[in-house]
Amino acid sequence: MNIRSTYSPGTPLNQFIDLIWIGDGTDLKMSSFHHAALFTELIFNYDGYFRVKGQNVENFGSTNGTQIISGLKSTPFHTSTSGTYNNVGILMKPHGYGMLIERFGTKEIEDLSEIIHENLMVTSAPNYAVVESYLTKLFGRGSIDPDIIKFEKQSSFELLGSGFHKNFNKGLVVSQKSFIRKFKRLYHLTPNKYLLLKQVNYASRLIQSNPNSSLTEIGLEAGFYDQSHFIRSFKTHYGYTPKQLKMGK
Repeated sequence: MNIRSTYSPGTPLNQFIDLIWIGDGTDLKMSSFHHAALFTELIFNYDGYFRVKGQNVENFGSTNGTQIISGLKSTPFHTSTSGTYNNVGILMKPHGYGMLIERFGTKEIEDLSEIIHENLMVTSAPNYAVVESYLTKLFGRGSIDPDIIKFEKQSSFELLGSGFHKNFNKGLVVSQKSFIRKFKRLYHLTPNKYLLLKQVNYASRLIQSNPNSSLTEIGLEAGFYDQSHFIRSFKTHYGYTPKQLKMGK
């Protein structure tokens, strides 16, 4: 598979989308497992076979090919492809899945598929401006709850761990139950499971960027104060242990 082109949208779309990529290839046959990541993704497949299987994943057959939406996960997921590969992927913020899942498979997404095909796939000069304009209108119909924005900002700057959620709840205007309900509507995970996902992904980055650090040090820096909990949580999300990643699995 070859990533032919990438594009990072500007304001205001970058509140919802990090990157748009175009990939192509011929005579591909791949089957891979991937760890639970922090992004959500909308994928348009225009040729060959391409499927994603896992938690919070929907595959929809359309007139243009296959549309796939993939949300946050607590376990690894699987992708498989064969034949010609002509895909466009939209890497969204964690809340992107919840904003689009109810519209997935509708005319709005079908129209987006056609716009992407015309402006990104069947041209040697991709016109991202047209695609960005449609996506801005699509996401512009929704708004991010202030409590969700606050949660994201606070969890990005504070050390995660068992005390984070308790401290955050003290500053909520709404009840904890109401916050959890609207959080799950966007993320399709509970706040606690999302924080754990962030911890595990942070620990993974630390392992790969700090080869001389011990796993005990990395676990503590990622907010795990119990090594057995760190190892168990990491294996659940990645499919293998922190030690296996450190050893170059």
